[in-house]
Amino acid sequence: MAEFRLGRLKFNWRGDWTVSTAFVIDDIIKYGANTYVCKVNHTSSGNENLFYSADFSYWSLHTEGIVNKGDWVANTWYKLNDIYKYGNTQYRVTTAHTSGADFVDANHVKYVESFNFEDTWNTSTQYQEGDVVTYGGYTYVAKALNLNKPPAYNDALWDVITTGFNVVGEWNNSTAYVPGDVVQYGGNTYVATTNSTNIVPTTTANWKLVSKGINWRGNWDASTTYQLGDTVKHLSNSYIGVATAGSTGQDPSTDSNGDYWNQLVEGAANNVMTTKGDMVFYNTGAARLPIGTNGQALVVSETGVPQWEDNGVSHPVFYVTEEGNDNNDGSNISRAFASIKKACREVGLTTNRASIYVKAGTYNEQLPIVVPEGVSIVGDNLRSTKIRPKSGLAHQQHLTLATAPSSVSYGSSIFTGDGSKCASILDSSYDEKTIEIRCISGGLWDTTDTWEDGASDIAITNVETRPNEEANMFLMSNASMLKDLLMENLTGFEPAGIVTTRTVTIAETVMTGSDFFPDLVGTTVVGAGISVGTKVSGFVNSTTVEVDKPQTVSSATSVTFEAQDYDPNNAKIRGVFVALNPESRIIKSPYVSNCSASSVKGIGAVVDGGVHRQFVDGSATPSNKSIVFDSFTNIHDEGIGFWITDGAVAETVSCFTYYCHTSYAATRGGRLRSLVGNSSWGKYGVVSSGFSPLEIPREGQIEGLVLEFDPDTLSGNFQQGERIRGGTSEAIGQLNSIQGALQNNLYYSVITEGAVGVGTGFAGGEVITGQTSGATATLRANGATANRGQNGFALVLSGLGTNPPVTINGSIEFETGLGNGGFNGDNITGADPFTFVISGVSQLGPTGKGNIIVDRGQLTTSGAAHTGGNTSIIKYPIPGDTTTFLTPAAPSENVIQVGSISGFTPGGYALSPTGELMKINSFPTANSMNVDRAQDGAATAGSYSIGDSIVAVGTTSYINTAEINKDFTGVSTQFRATISQLFAGTEGSYLKIDDEFVKVTGITTDTFGLTTITLVEEKAAKAFDEQDIKIRYIYSQARLTGHDFLQVGTGGTYTTNWPAAPINQPVPSYEITEEFPGRVFYVSTDNEGNFRVGKYFKVNQATGSATLNASAFDLSGLTSLRLGSIGAQLGAQINEFSTDGSMSQNSNEKVPTQAAVRTYVGTQDAATLLAAQNAAQLGIATATQHANAGVGTAISHANAGIGTLRTENATQIQASEYFISQCIG
Repeated sequence: MAEFRLGRLKFNWRGDWTVSTAFVIDDIIKYGANTYVCKVNHTSSGNENLFYSADFSYWSLHTEGIVNKGDWVANTWYKLNDIYKYGNTQYRVTTAHTSGADFVDANHVKYVESFNFEDTWNTSTQYQEGDVVTYGGYTYVAKALNLNKPPAYNDALWDVITTGFNVVGEWNNSTAYVPGDVVQYGGNTYVATTNSTNIVPTTTANWKLVSKGINWRGNWDASTTYQLGDTVKHLSNSYIGVATAGSTGQDPSTDSNGDYWNQLVEGAANNVMTTKGDMVFYNTGAARLPIGTNGQALVVSETGVPQWEDNGVSHPVFYVTEEGNDNNDGSNISRAFASIKKACREVGLTTNRASIYVKAGTYNEQLPIVVPEGVSIVGDNLRSTKIRPKSGLAHQQHLTLATAPSSVSYGSSIFTGDGSKCASILDSSYDEKTIEIRCISGGLWDTTDTWEDGASDIAITNVETRPNEEANMFLMSNASMLKDLLMENLTGFEPAGIVTTRTVTIAETVMTGSDFFPDLVGTTVVGAGISVGTKVSGFVNSTTVEVDKPQTVSSATSVTFEAQDYDPNNAKIRGVFVALNPESRIIKSPYVSNCSASSVKGIGAVVDGGVHRQFVDGSATPSNKSIVFDSFTNIHDEGIGFWITDGAVAETVSCFTYYCHTSYAATRGGRLRSLVGNSSWGKYGVVSSGFSPLEIPREGQIEGLVLEFDPDTLSGNFQQGERIRGGTSEAIGQLNSIQGALQNNLYYSVITEGAVGVGTGFAGGEVITGQTSGATATLRANGATANRGQNGFALVLSGLGTNPPVTINGSIEFETGLGNGGFNGDNITGADPFTFVISGVSQLGPTGKGNIIVDRGQLTTSGAAHTGGNTSIIKYPIPGDTTTFLTPAAPSENVIQVGSISGFTPGGYALSPTGELMKINSFPTANSMNVDRAQDGAATAGSYSIGDSIVAVGTTSYINTAEINKDFTGVSTQFRATISQLFAGTEGSYLKIDDEFVKVTGITTDTFGLTTITLVEEKAAKAFDEQDIKIRYIYSQARLTGHDFLQVGTGGTYTTNWPAAPINQPVPSYEITEEFPGRVFYVSTDNEGNFRVGKYFKVNQATGSATLNASAFDLSGLTSLRLGSIGAQLGAQINEFSTDGSMSQNSNEKVPTQAAVRTYVGTQDAATLLAAQNAAQLGIATATQHANAGVGTAISHANAGIGTLRTENATQIQASEYFISQCIG
């Protein structure tokens, strides 16, 4: 037998292979589906995924098998002979791998195949070979892996298993159909045989007829497209469509050829109802009554049969009621609109002349409401028709843009960059980066939108959407009207305070910074180093403004601009009941009649001409910028009644305001005319400030100063136009005007203040002499009075032409600066916070004066001051010829060699490059000159090289009768000439004035003369010589006639505390506020009975006292005047101011003038005058004696009376005794 030894079996079963394990030869392990025998001692890898790559060489295949791993899983390690299922197929792994995120047909072979029904095909499902789907009416099986491959379009990936039907309803031209889809088309059904879109089912190449039928479509409609088999009812018959291509608008009753329709059923024609709402009634038989139009009523006609008639319709009249509906047409009360906004929108689309009647009720409206042109909104009455803002956001927004648009036209439409939203521009900030809009369509704007601006859109960085209660209620168009309405509940107004903060520098009166705007004018500037009380007096541009106090702030300083709380320009304007519509230019003023507005911090009306800036005055499309108000009552606790601004105009008649922060305001050139109005309670009555920014002012200068002499020293009479000279100062002036009650104020143009470096102008106490009249007078001793800047009621100006002429009623503004104030040559600022109205004008034409523009300090001389009146002006002409040195020239040489002598003349000059003037004596040769060196003070003799240039200077001469008209300094680049045309032809030439050479570069001649104006009010502040002035005519005005002020200054309802005593006392000065250069002209009465006509006339009706404060008044028609105890007819009655120097009439009714008295005295001899003097002294002594006697008698009688009183009533004398004792003590 064979020997069998168990010990020699060498295989050792180790089970499943494990990581990091020591294996020896003949170990057997299982890994995946197979078993392996170890053939090399080793330690296994630390990751099972490395078996095939790192350990496989250590093993030999022992047995092979399979392992079922179930469904395929992503990101899984699969070994050789692993079996997994994916879709309908099982796969055997042929290459070990880690699966990916998606199934990939690799690393395996098919093991078992089958079908898998996946239901309806889906675009997002990945299909594997064997997947079965339905698509249309067919069933398909996948032949390969695919995603989003429709079976009907991809034969390489799908096979048809079965065909069938898929009913999808009525055919649609936008649906993609596939084979098997069944549709209804007209009365028939069809099955798709191919893929198709927008191919009608009657096309046999793509469709097959399944069945014929009838499709009932109801009453025939001309606008409906009908198909083959569609059946309709028309009139009394029914019809079936027969046209393969269908039909639209083909009337079945007129299709006699049957091209489109065949009659299906015939009916009776006389009683058929063809339209929804038709009726059948009995006449001689059944009869049809067609349905009426929207809003008609059914009535019985004169013949006894029913008919439709319009009910309560009167065109163009529309209605709004609480019970209405905005889907109605508003044509009558039963078809009324529910909202005024809807009514205005619909009416505006259909007509531009209509009335909208708003019946009694409360209407909560979406704001703002645009009242179309020519449309009147009429309420039942102002007690019962109430308009209020609805809750929520208004269609009114403020957009902040990253940059200003290329153009901003108010009233025009603007779109978002994508065109999805549209709005109308209402207003904007000065820099046009913040724009107010009214949303029209597409909804509210937000920061995701952009502003369409041509080639590139602008980002919107911020959006403020107003709540309805802070929006505008009514935007009034041309010829529109509001009547009998009560408007309520708007709010949002906040008075001005801190306007803005900027970083600035100041040099004298010029402030420099950034982002300035015109409404800073009038604000107070506060900051470190800023003079207290500094105000902005003028706007130049966005980087420059003017202030009223000269100062220096050289380093950038942060300042705050603060406005007065009565300044509406810088207030927060919200909650406006009535305003102009920027889209509609005003030809016929909008009209608000018999309405009331009530609110807390709302604004009754804003008439802003600025929103009509696109309607330019003088163009083909101007706007009147106006609204008329009649009986419009405004009750706005701490709000505003009326604000007229930016050149707009308003008339208010019987318009009353209550509790307003400001009742009436006119700014930026706005003009208000009020008849029979009032300002009851509130803080401020009427405010007027500023001027129109659109007006170009007339600009000129103060011409000269004023001398005042002692009238008692006058000898002779000064003549206007003559020159006057100071005997001590040697100052000279041109007399322009003689003014003053004593004719002792001489307005003069400064010619010279006296000797250069010494003269300081006319001096107090010196004698002045008229150079033509010979008149003399002594100036007042006080130099500040004797020689001063212009002030008072009259001013003399220059720089103002006569075409067009300066006219009365202009407002003159004095620009702060620094200049000659007269006395001692001192400079003054000329600051004047007020502007003044012109009451009289006298203008003269030009006199030949002008400016000579020069380069100073020529030919090595230095610029120096020169006096007016100087006539020693030497001309050095430059003909334009030049030459050069041929040989070097030393300072001592008098004969110079030159290239040419052409253009040079004996007696003339040769001008060297260094400014040396060499006077030519003769020409020894054609190339030499005999000259005197360094002539006339022009440089010193110098050395010159070959080629240095020489300029010809002609023979000198005095400019005959030419005169310097006014002192000028050593740095001035021009001087005044008495006759500028005498300097004609000197351009490019040199002039020698005193010891200075100047070169003339230009000549101008004045186109204006002097303008003398008189002012309505006296100007107290003095103006300096040549101070700039501006005259404007479109300045803010409020004209009040019959106006009543009631406890103005008490504030709103809380502090007014009516009917109890007010918490705040009235402030009469708050009734009228005028500021730079706004004016209020008024006839008014206040709660204390004071009747006033402006600032100048006042009657206290409680006491009867009258006050007249005016520079002059005309008592034309007055025949006599009695002063004193008029009621008792005491004193003399005067009927004449007499100029009779003889006083021959000896009348008690005539008063002699000063001249008449002097004439009379001058005719009396010395004896008569002495007798008169003695008589006067005797009369005075007698009067004194009688007076003393009278006083003693009065005291005796008083003492006796006291004694009697003591005897008769001792208990009641204490007070009377004290009183009388004080009288006689």
